[in-house]
Amino acid sequence: MEIFDLFGEDIITEHQNDKVKQLRSEKQQIKNELHRQKVVQKKKEKKKKIKQQKYEIIQTLESQEQKNDFVHQFKGVRNQKKENGIKSLQSPFRIIIDCGFEDNMSDKEQRSLARQLSELYMENRKSDIPLKIYITNIYPILHKYLEQYHYKQWQLLSDEKLFIDIEEFQQANIVYLSPDGEEELQEIKEDEVYVIGGLVDRVIIKNATLNRSRQLGVRSAKLPIGQFIKKNYKKCLNVSTAALMISGWLKYKDWSKAFDSIVPQKFKEQEPDQQQ
Repeated sequence: MEIFDLFGEDIITEHQNDKVKQLRSEKQQIKNELHRQKVVQKKKEKKKKIKQQKYEIIQTLESQEQKNDFVHQFKGVRNQKKENGIKSLQSPFRIIIDCGFEDNMSDKEQRSLARQLSELYMENRKSDIPLKIYITNIYPILHKYLEQYHYKQWQLLSDEKLFIDIEEFQQANIVYLSPDGEEELQEIKEDEVYVIGGLVDRVIIKNATLNRSRQLGVRSAKLPIGQFIKKNYKKCLNVSTAALMISGWLKYKDWSKAFDSIVPQKFKEQEPDQQQ
């Protein structure tokens, strides 16, 4: 009788655990769907706002010629973004976003990574010198969040493989960017491929990208930004900002100017000349 009760209790406990897991899974699915709907709604509102602003500006113009010129200019900006997207695929300057950090991120951080990748793509389309972007190691959960931004339509290259397993990079001169690297990156070169860790860590994981580079057997280096950031701020950038720093250097050939043009003012050291 005691044996029966013991096994019966185990069965009940296991059933309860399965039920709890199922409830958590359903709760997460609902949360994900609400987030997706929120993203879609924001896009609709943004599109509507731009359309309204365009209409209001046209109403202020007096002649039909002025109105036609404005519409032509507006379409020109949109076409320029498309052209830059195509140009980016032909760019000699290549960066890889290595998304092999799934186990180091919460669900919220993974959603944030998808958003940052979307922001990077949009900013790269506006850039005077667009980068050729590869997103690698895309795993199922990240794929799901990226789909909310229609990433399959983006003018970049994406792959589920680890970048060292992609033929194009097997003989490439790869530099893995890490805030914990000992070497400072002095310049951006056409014959080097720069890897940025696709990691969003609200609580900084020390040496995460440095250990990743060592594990993969590739060279590591850090962006020379320590002297520009306030002492009480972390010396690492998020994924999109790190990539845009490369675009900034290509534009100015100067890390300080690149930093000033990209990084928010609150992170900046007011008197960089006094830093050691």
